[in-house]
Amino acid sequence: MSIPTAYAQTKWRRVRLGFDFAVSGVVIVLALMLFIYPAVTISILLLDSQLHKTGESRLVPMWFNSAAERYLSWANTYLETNYAESLYHDDIPATEWPIFGSVFFLVTAEDLQRQGKVDATRGTVRDAVEKAAEIVASPVTATWVKTKWGDGYLEKENVFYRMLLIMGLSSYERITGDERYRALMSTQRATLAEELAKAELHLRDDYPNECYPADMLWAVAAIQRAARLEDTNHDELAASLIAVFDGPLKAPEGLPAFQAESRSGRIVQGARGCANSGLLLFAAELDREVAGQWYRAYEANFWKDTGWVVGFSETPHDWHAPFMDVDSGPVVFGCGSVATAFGIGAAKAVGRYDHAAPLTIETIACSWPTPLGFLIPGLMGRLAVQSWSLGEVAILFSMTRPTCGMERVPFEGSTPRIVWLLLTSYSGLGLFFIWFEIRCCRRLIRRHKGSMGKEEDRSMFSAGVDRSYS
Repeated sequence: MSIPTAYAQTKWRRVRLGFDFAVSGVVIVLALMLFIYPAVTISILLLDSQLHKTGESRLVPMWFNSAAERYLSWANTYLETNYAESLYHDDIPATEWPIFGSVFFLVTAEDLQRQGKVDATRGTVRDAVEKAAEIVASPVTATWVKTKWGDGYLEKENVFYRMLLIMGLSSYERITGDERYRALMSTQRATLAEELAKAELHLRDDYPNECYPADMLWAVAAIQRAARLEDTNHDELAASLIAVFDGPLKAPEGLPAFQAESRSGRIVQGARGCANSGLLLFAAELDREVAGQWYRAYEANFWKDTGWVVGFSETPHDWHAPFMDVDSGPVVFGCGSVATAFGIGAAKAVGRYDHAAPLTIETIACSWPTPLGFLIPGLMGRLAVQSWSLGEVAILFSMTRPTCGMERVPFEGSTPRIVWLLLTSYSGLGLFFIWFEIRCCRRLIRRHKGSMGKEEDRSMFSAGVDRSYS
């Protein structure tokens, strides 16, 4: 073998060795991000004394700042492309999630700023706050409700959309001090409050011939939040609504009905997990005592603790038929995903940290946390509305609901076994991939050294032969 040929082969081996090392490096980095990072995150949550005592993890501000970057990227695209105009008006996730998620972002930013955990007045978070308010206020976002209600979509009923408008813009003003949306917010606050006050049982439609009482409660909570910015209140409306919900609109389980006829007050669907968790996110802001009663009824009829998982079912325990729809989200191991995810905030709002903490740990473990966000909620958001952030923002919104209830119950129980299973799986897979790639790299180094030694011997032999003929 000539010296140039040997040199070329040696160079090729080095290039190939470098490529193999690069592949191993990529695999190791992915293992750290996709498996070791989740394992470390779960371990931190298990040891988080703040989570056990207050129901809220010390990691939440970090997660929110990270999600703000992804939210901002999505929001820019959503606004620049007028994405809302391209949607079919009955595509519920695609139409509702953008404004829902933007309000969640604003309310979460407000609460974290109030606690001094996030500065939402500058940097990426401030930019995201501005875009969120723009999405909430934009008439383009309302394309689907215009289709349902016509040009007067801001003048009557349409409670779901108008409630989100009021809630999101009041949080924006409280965060920034900017009153640019004050006129729109104030007009909607006053007109919707008057409409609900005059309505039979304080019920109006969300969509034509569709009325969901939980949205009425959210609406009154939003109205009260906005009213405080103008040094006024709607205490009489709030008290009357709670009395109705705890009276004529109460289902047999001791909780407000999921769906009712707005004109007659007839209950169409009884209590359901997704609505129970949703209304309990804000019920304590209107009446702490009644909210506590509702939560106890919720626990008695919907709480599940199998040892392996904890959560809230979508239907009461005595309803044995399986049930799942777009409102409940996926139902896994008998627990509704929406009921359980928002159950974190429902429990935290009434001071039941003994539920909020294990629900938080379980939800994060099942969400597959990574440095790039929570993969499972991210994938669901991507499929539903082209966003990797909105599912994660909804979870963070639930985790940051302030405690308004009268009791405080710290978490001192056992962790669901599924958390330990996932912790073992994440760490085991991560360590396996890292060990395997390190082992492969060592083999490559030994093989390379061996081949280099043989090449050196052949080169010396060839050089000796040449000298013998010289």
